[in-house]
Amino acid sequence: MKKTKKYPTKITTIVLTLILTISAMLITIPTINAQDQDTWNTFAYIAVTPDPVGVGQSVYLIMWVSPNPPTAIGVAGDRWRDMTVTVNTPNGDVETLGPWDSDPTGSTWGIYTPTQIGTYTFTLDYPGQVLSLTGPTGITADISDVERRGSAHLVGDTFLGSSDSVSITVQQDPIQKIPDYPLPSEYWTRPIEGQNTAWAGIASHWLNGAQIGSWNDLWQEDGTAPNSAHVMWSMPIEFGGVVGGTSSYAIPAVGFYSGGAYEGRFSAAMIMCGRLYFQLPLNHAGGSRASGAGYICVDLRTGEEIWLNEELGVPYTGLFSGSARPTIKGQLFNYESLNQHGVVGGTIWQVAGTTWIGYDAWTGNWIYNLTNVPSGFEVYTDYGAIVRYVLDYDDDSKSGSIALWNNTQHNVGLEATAGYGAGTTSEDYQWRPMGKSVDMSEAYSWTVSITADLTGRASPSILNVIPGDMILGTSTNFREFGRLIGTPDPYTVWAISDRDDGTRGQLLWKKDYSAPAGGIGRFFPSGNPIDEENRVFLMQDTETMQWLAYSLDTGDLVWGPVGSNFRAFQYYGSGSGGGQRGFVAYGNLYVQSYGGEIHCYDCSDGRLLWKYDNTNSGVEAIWGNYPIFITAIADGKVYAFNNEHSPNYPLYKGERMRCIDAYTGDEVWTIMSWAGQIGGGGNPTGILAEGYLTYYNYYDNQVYCVGKGPSETTVTIQDNSVAKGEGVMITGMVIDTASGTQQDEQAARFPKGVPAVSDESMGVWMEYVYMQKPCPANVKGVEVTLDAIDPNGNFVHIGRVTSDGYGQFMKMWTPEIEGEYTVIATFEGSNSYWPSYSETAVGVGPAVAPTTPIEPEEPVTEAPLISTEVAIILAVVAACIVVVVAFWLVRRRK
Repeated sequence: MKKTKKYPTKITTIVLTLILTISAMLITIPTINAQDQDTWNTFAYIAVTPDPVGVGQSVYLIMWVSPNPPTAIGVAGDRWRDMTVTVNTPNGDVETLGPWDSDPTGSTWGIYTPTQIGTYTFTLDYPGQVLSLTGPTGITADISDVERRGSAHLVGDTFLGSSDSVSITVQQDPIQKIPDYPLPSEYWTRPIEGQNTAWAGIASHWLNGAQIGSWNDLWQEDGTAPNSAHVMWSMPIEFGGVVGGTSSYAIPAVGFYSGGAYEGRFSAAMIMCGRLYFQLPLNHAGGSRASGAGYICVDLRTGEEIWLNEELGVPYTGLFSGSARPTIKGQLFNYESLNQHGVVGGTIWQVAGTTWIGYDAWTGNWIYNLTNVPSGFEVYTDYGAIVRYVLDYDDDSKSGSIALWNNTQHNVGLEATAGYGAGTTSEDYQWRPMGKSVDMSEAYSWTVSITADLTGRASPSILNVIPGDMILGTSTNFREFGRLIGTPDPYTVWAISDRDDGTRGQLLWKKDYSAPAGGIGRFFPSGNPIDEENRVFLMQDTETMQWLAYSLDTGDLVWGPVGSNFRAFQYYGSGSGGGQRGFVAYGNLYVQSYGGEIHCYDCSDGRLLWKYDNTNSGVEAIWGNYPIFITAIADGKVYAFNNEHSPNYPLYKGERMRCIDAYTGDEVWTIMSWAGQIGGGGNPTGILAEGYLTYYNYYDNQVYCVGKGPSETTVTIQDNSVAKGEGVMITGMVIDTASGTQQDEQAARFPKGVPAVSDESMGVWMEYVYMQKPCPANVKGVEVTLDAIDPNGNFVHIGRVTSDGYGQFMKMWTPEIEGEYTVIATFEGSNSYWPSYSETAVGVGPAVAPTTPIEPEEPVTEAPLISTEVAIILAVVAACIVVVVAFWLVRRRK
């Protein structure tokens, strides 16, 4: 249950911030010095915003009087009283608002909605007063504190009235707010930037204790949850899996011990602000009931270690001596005061008995202690306080009380003491518990008497609480005859009011019910489930495995017993040592069991909506169906796994983590995993927040994180400069870039990156990547869209392709015009991956001109001419003959 007090509204937060700003300015006003006078001037101020404003839109009236009230100290002392505002409207009407009394800074505020177009004038009037030590709160300031402030001489003096006016313009068109920034469309991490307020809807935490993860509540109402079996990372936290060897062990395939059932691993796990926290094992000991190796904090999305505290979570001598077993839970407390606003860090509580040890969730360092904490029914409020309903009832006098203990209670030493000198007990509206050990024995928000007769066969005890509404209880010990033996006759159930309307503590109804016939054991299942939506509380008959619902408002039976044709193993459901265990979410009851079935009943009428039983184990296990237990319900889905008590080794094959549609019972995805348990009651070792499911796997003793991860797309064109008309080959890859892909084994096996695959191939693919299973045949990749921007800036859709089992995609394409193209490959994302894209470029030049062939010459029919070479030779020969003839003629003349 999570609702006892609403967060301050956005308007209140804005106004308080403005008032704080004003008070900071008022601090600079000099202290009024002692003078021989008894009358003092005051100065009134009013600011109205926004200006201009649209008709029908609200404006804030921020008002203050200077100086601040001299005797105002915390909640005590006087205030400026009876301030009023006169409103002159555009049509001449006059309205009077107020009166108001100021806060200790002399400030106050109001809201007004103009209904006419034109000019509005607001006039603040402070009438003046005689200063006293007691103001509208009725709490008198200690005169010694006033003296230390130097204002005691002003008590009894008169402070004169003052006024101030301001005008604003009201127009027809409304003033537009800055719209909410959209939800992320890409992979994101913490911190969430402070203006992205809409992202609060996708962020979530798992803090254990009464917040979530306890016996009665596995419904993660906030954020998203995985829609595929994609693994983000895995982390070995001890030796795991098959030991190996055949000659030294009686059972050659024996595996390492995983802690089932009373030394469960992954104990006290939490998720806070994007970080995962859990207890480490030490040798064979898990840490839940024996000493472990410390408490570790890792990044939820990457598994990277942030800090390790070897003391946190470990029972040790001294404070946690004897048999005390610490439990661990988280807290995010939204502290609101005049001086401070917002969640005050994050706290990890190590609880043993009446002592709470606080550690800083960011660093793991110790911060402060709470001592003498009473026992009671614990509730995590919607402003982050951890409260306990403490019932004290005397059967003899038929009277008692109920009180609300609060671990953030004001004025018990958790806040800063006012700095007015030694001995003051006032607190100064600042959260300052650091380094303290605070006695919380009197930290009660309220106590009321109970005069109703709650007596029965046993002392009254609280079963469940709807904060601010009702407290459900019983005066019966359902183990009166022994564990799961029969039903006390009669058994008594009652309800008392928790409404803050003067009825708190009054009896709403009380009923004595007859035990069922035949010795059937009727009891409240573990967690005492109730459904606030349909206003029923639920009980179960152990032997018949049937369920019943009774009205929270009258105690009358609404429906039941319902349920039939259960498998015999459904008897064992990790609920109070027997019987099925059920969890409420979405107005339905989800029932788990060793029988390998999950049944979903409508809490309004008991109808069976669906049954999931795709769990047949064949010859692998004696159960017939694999046992199935719920670890979380979130985002319209039920997450379930095996939670078997003390399993034998070697573990049987084939267990799976399962995701089931919470409304239809359809299977969404599965992945091979054997998730364990803590203790015999079947507390889950899987937790879910911020879209990520984390759990411990018995098959290899590793912690796994499942959720939507980042991806990387690449694209290339080998010939990136071509002529017009030529084609190009576009190639690329889409790979999984989750941090787990960079783990030693995965990086060595996939040097080019782990290929991204389709949602339908994801389960078997992750088993291949992370669990050493065979590579699946016919694995399907992801779809990639190929587009281009042409040289004229026009969009060109090239086509869609699907990557293969190696992550690669390809497509031939011919650009149509000359110029420079940008080619874009886009993976739009899936249930497994966030989107990614990449670009490349190709240049297209002019088309190559075709070459003209040389035509052959026609043959000549005439006698061929002498070639030039032959003619030259003949000429040379003729010349030589002429020279020789001339030489002989000359010799004959001689």
